[in-house]
Amino acid sequence: MYNIGRRGFLRAAGTVGVAGIAGCLGDIAGSGGGSDKLKKLGMTSYVRGGAWITAYNEAAKLYAKDQNIQIEVRPNQQSAQKQVKDIRDFANKDFDGILVGVWQTGAAKTAIDYAMKKNVPVFATNADTASTNVPMYTGFSNYEGGEKCAKQMLKALKAQKPNKKPWKVLNIRGSQGNQSANQRSQGFLDVMKSNNDVTVVKTINADYARDTALEKTQEWINANKKPHGIYSGNLSMGLGVVQALRNLNLLFKKGDSKHIVLTQMDGSPEVNPLVKQGMIDAAIDQPNYFYNPIAIAMMKQYIENGHSMDAIPDVDSTVTADDFTVKSGQHKGVDLWSESIWAPAEMKEQNGHPWFKTNSIVITQENADKPFLWGNVWGEA
Repeated sequence: MYNIGRRGFLRAAGTVGVAGIAGCLGDIAGSGGGSDKLKKLGMTSYVRGGAWITAYNEAAKLYAKDQNIQIEVRPNQQSAQKQVKDIRDFANKDFDGILVGVWQTGAAKTAIDYAMKKNVPVFATNADTASTNVPMYTGFSNYEGGEKCAKQMLKALKAQKPNKKPWKVLNIRGSQGNQSANQRSQGFLDVMKSNNDVTVVKTINADYARDTALEKTQEWINANKKPHGIYSGNLSMGLGVVQALRNLNLLFKKGDSKHIVLTQMDGSPEVNPLVKQGMIDAAIDQPNYFYNPIAIAMMKQYIENGHSMDAIPDVDSTVTADDFTVKSGQHKGVDLWSESIWAPAEMKEQNGHPWFKTNSIVITQENADKPFLWGNVWGEA
């Protein structure tokens, strides 16, 4: 059962965004056991996957350094066993807290519960854990991302092809059985089903792979008439679709009558310029370089408040940029974290623990070159 207090959170949040209230916290600090300062942090994470995961991991290192927190990042090497071993190792040594991007939910749960029992708090980011004991998970909603892509698709079809109803669209989804892929696809399909002017003519499983999306999209279009729109569930598949249309001489900019409307999940160093050029109509992006800094800031509050859930926002509350800030820093030629693109965040309960559900960003031709998009800060890895 949670003991989460909004008043406590707002008081504690000041330790991150506003200086000068340390004296208010002295009566509860240290009451929960474990370390009373966050000085040394362990992190276990997926490291392959190109620039997206590079931005996610590197932001943790940069923010920790800014906060004078020692951080050790261990790649999970796509091995649940390796991740479990590292979580237990962090818990058994002199680490004050652990960040985890879970590789395999069931396998990690026991190790995470072990660390929590030893008063070494574990905060999950990007990929959630089944453990009910973690103080917080930080990430966006894959389902809502799919919904947003669908709404951008309908908006573009209405503006560009008002006389082509009923519109026919393709859904290019990630691996069947993958939770994120299912949610991204279902969010898109639910919006489409509620609109009588559009039909999803085919859902294609492209396994999150660029080459597979390219091949299967080409095959489908060659065997059928070209669709009015195509939705892709991640950046790799979206780029595969773009290449398929290029190969078929069907890639045209917005405004051209032959343009096929494209929406997708994720921006990237390759995707953002295509949005700017009008080849892709919209992409829904995650504030990935905020995930770990938010978790570190919340973990610091949690530890300094005596391992108290009073430091975590209430479930069912909304957290705005006025409530909570991640202190910005000069990195990679920009004032990193200066734009609170994660806000507002909704506090939900997921897997029996609080979920800091961040906002997502709609990338359009108007903002595709902005410096707050991770794809414009981090190049291809």
